[in-house]
Amino acid sequence: MAGFFDIKVTRKLIFIFAAISILLVGISVASLLYLNHTINRMSDSLYEDVFENSELILSADRDLYQAAIALHSSMSSNLTDAERDQFIQEFKDNNQQAQERVGLASSDIKSINKPYSDLKQANILTELENELHAFETSLVLWKSTGSKLIAERMQIGWDPASYHAVSLNMQLNEVRTHLDQSEDLIDTYALQVTDGFQDKKSALFALYSLVFFILLLVIIYLGRKIIWLKNEMLEEQTLYQLIGETMSDFIILTDPNGLILYSSPSHSSILGYVPKKGDPLSNYIREPEIAWAKLKSVVQGTPRISELRMRGAEGQWVWLETKVSPVRGSNNFPAQFMLVSREITQRKQYEERLHKLAFYDHLTAIPNRAHFKMYMENLINQPEERRKNIALALLDCDRFKQLNDTLGHLAGDEFLQLLSRELLQTVKGVGQAFRIGGDEFAVVLHRFTSPEMLDEMLQRLLKLFNKSWSIDNGSSFHTSASIGVALFPEHGGSINELLRAADLAMYLSKDHGGNEANLYYELLDVGLSNQIIGKP
Repeated sequence: MAGFFDIKVTRKLIFIFAAISILLVGISVASLLYLNHTINRMSDSLYEDVFENSELILSADRDLYQAAIALHSSMSSNLTDAERDQFIQEFKDNNQQAQERVGLASSDIKSINKPYSDLKQANILTELENELHAFETSLVLWKSTGSKLIAERMQIGWDPASYHAVSLNMQLNEVRTHLDQSEDLIDTYALQVTDGFQDKKSALFALYSLVFFILLLVIIYLGRKIIWLKNEMLEEQTLYQLIGETMSDFIILTDPNGLILYSSPSHSSILGYVPKKGDPLSNYIREPEIAWAKLKSVVQGTPRISELRMRGAEGQWVWLETKVSPVRGSNNFPAQFMLVSREITQRKQYEERLHKLAFYDHLTAIPNRAHFKMYMENLINQPEERRKNIALALLDCDRFKQLNDTLGHLAGDEFLQLLSRELLQTVKGVGQAFRIGGDEFAVVLHRFTSPEMLDEMLQRLLKLFNKSWSIDNGSSFHTSASIGVALFPEHGGSINELLRAADLAMYLSKDHGGNEANLYYELLDVGLSNQIIGKP
């Protein structure tokens, strides 16, 4: 009776498992059909994306052609001013539109990089991005050449014989060649991805047949089900490990004390090495805010995204954007931390270049007017207990116009560069120099303790200007400076008030013949202020 009961129980178990297996087969078939439908939709979506990007590149090519026609037309000597201006505007608009179209295509291509890429396709995408980047570089040269020709055409006495359409067309052909190659690469990529989808579909059908066969065998051989499940679990673990080691992101796992438990091999692609297991994470990170004591307190509850730098094998620092997440163990306490990073070195370099463009003068490389305003606001808004004496000196170069008129603007630019370098060295340690326009400079002095010390600094500035300068072509030029000084807060509580006061004092120096520094006083408002306002 007991044996019969055992058999009955076994049959019942087999029946239940067979029913579950059939249900799994049905679910698998439905999933396979749904996955097949999804892959077809992804393939169609990719084709539409590629078609749109191809259209963008073709449109950009047409824009370049229209820009070239407009440029050639603007070179004609039989045009009215209005017609020439119209052609010039068409040249600029078409170039801008071409650049925008290619930029949009490049953005679209980057967005489809991850979902559809394998090694071979990724190489094609890399080549495509390189071609688009090369196009942007050659487009800048083409636009620069066109703008230069337009500028020469606008000059009086322009010689039509100086315009060479052949060389210009060769440069245009070089730009358009990058577009043609980009379009070919897009087509190649689309074909390979479409073939890849077909291969995946075939592999999925083959995998389904294999799973179905395995399930049928498992119904007969119930005992092998456990072994099969164990093997499947091992395969999944291997797959997860493979994903962790081959993914492009950079992963680090640490214990609660910051000792490295695991580092993904992808680190070697940017650092030249893989951080060692057992080393403190702080050995590789530069930023003090990622010190382990602070990190533990910040990410106890929620993940944190930080920008940090890791040292490369050659000593360079690599910028990373890192998401730090606690991996929770028992009792809701982080047993270890996971850092997932991606490289942002190029983005940080772009940010630094934008900062220099915004706050530094392109000719002299010293801080510009925008930097001056920010610098002054920072000093003026200091708390009273930390506020220092501030003197704003405006310096105007005497006879600079004579230098431009006699030796030319290139000599004037060279003089401003020489002067700016020496001016920075002169005020180093006592203040900061700025170029705020033309031959006019501003010097903010905030490290003096007495009127005598301020006067000594001003005499050093006068001495710097009052000498002969040797220009590169061998010419000599003697100059001096007219300096006006205003004090904060005696002569103004804002930047505009201080600039006005210093400007009035500078005009007093000019009226006295230059080579002089004058401090603002209230009586200047009665005389020089009215004179300056009344000047045309």
